[in-house]
Amino acid sequence: MYIRPTALTEARARSSGFTLLEVIAAMALIVFLIGGVYAVGGGAVTLGASMSKSRIFETRINSFVSVWREYLETLPPGIRFSAKDKTLRIENGPVPFAWHRAVRRADAVDFTVERGPEGRAFTVRHLKRPQKPTQPDEYKLISQLPILEGLSSCEWEFYEPVKKEWTSTWDAKKRPQAPLFMRLNFAFEGDPRRFGFTFWVANDIAPPPPP
Repeated sequence: MYIRPTALTEARARSSGFTLLEVIAAMALIVFLIGGVYAVGGGAVTLGASMSKSRIFETRINSFVSVWREYLETLPPGIRFSAKDKTLRIENGPVPFAWHRAVRRADAVDFTVERGPEGRAFTVRHLKRPQKPTQPDEYKLISQLPILEGLSSCEWEFYEPVKKEWTSTWDAKKRPQAPLFMRLNFAFEGDPRRFGFTFWVANDIAPPPPP
């Protein structure tokens, strides 16, 4: 006996599987979702790397400012402070940024801005006076250390409390005492921000008389 299937049975048979178009649409949706997940993950990794780099960058600046501030605020009386030709020299004082015993015995320290492989760098030079110097300002270089690299600009100024003015040079012969304040401004390559810090300098300058 033969029974012809009804229309409902044929509709159920047709709906029991997926058509090729439905399969292609499902695969496209899966690919789209996977791509979105990878994009979100890649963005999170990039953001994390950027934040980590920013934290390292800020740590470098904070460490530099902390050491520099402590050094200038603890200078003993009788130091010789001079600045000319984009070089700051401090004599007869403690030795900052010293990593070796021989470096700690330096007689003078130079701070200068030099060009290096990564742009300009704020560099410290440790100097030692020869056993038989031929001139009063003669020193020999015993070590050199770049502190801040990748600078686009770096300028310093010194405050003269008697004349109440800022100057970019400091002549130790005309001004035997150290300045009252030092201002340091710098910026980095590829960074629109500018950083500025003012430091008090330990000295034996008598306060100016009241006007």
